[in-house]
Amino acid sequence: MKFIGRISLFCIAGLLLFAAGAYINSVYLKWFYPNREENREFRPYTVQIPQEGEGEAESLPAGSGPGDVITCDTVFAVEEYDRNTDSTASHEEAIPGKYIGMNRDSFVDAMSAYELSPPLEEQQRGLISVEVLSFSGERVRIRKNYQVIEEPSEELFYLVAENHYITVYREDMCSVFLYTDIRVENLPEELQEEIIQRKLISGESTLYHFLESYSS
Repeated sequence: MKFIGRISLFCIAGLLLFAAGAYINSVYLKWFYPNREENREFRPYTVQIPQEGEGEAESLPAGSGPGDVITCDTVFAVEEYDRNTDSTASHEEAIPGKYIGMNRDSFVDAMSAYELSPPLEEQQRGLISVEVLSFSGERVRIRKNYQVIEEPSEELFYLVAENHYITVYREDMCSVFLYTDIRVENLPEELQEEIIQRKLISGESTLYHFLESYSS
């Protein structure tokens, strides 16, 4: 019996020592890691959307969203501005099939390519630039700018008979362009009559070719 009592006492003492050690370890951890046992509230992952004035946010052009693409139902509005007359005309067209499925960036690139290499008809009309004014899946609006650069017309000259020789006057008949040594009476009669009546010639190249033909 005494032997059993000693074993029981030994077991109880061991348990007490284990409990004391665990307690001391707990106290030590609380002292060394004061925030170790702090409870943390579980927060599901969310994306915070910055409010106006809080940080910088990428802005999209008016009428454009990140998921907007051109479809067969997209309205294609075209403004045509003529710089020569300072006038604008607007109309709507069926969206060209090659633009369907494009987002804003792709469409802007397509318009830049169109501007650099326009069809012959657009070149003849004087297309100089294309602008994308607005873009959305419902409506796309562009502006085409035109300017026809008129080539200067050829200068006009008059051949006049003066003192038996041909004198070349500019169109205003006040400024002498050239004195020649071509005698009028040496020309064919029909041509003499034309010069007496003031023969009109258009362009310097034509004028010099005529004078060289009848120079002595």
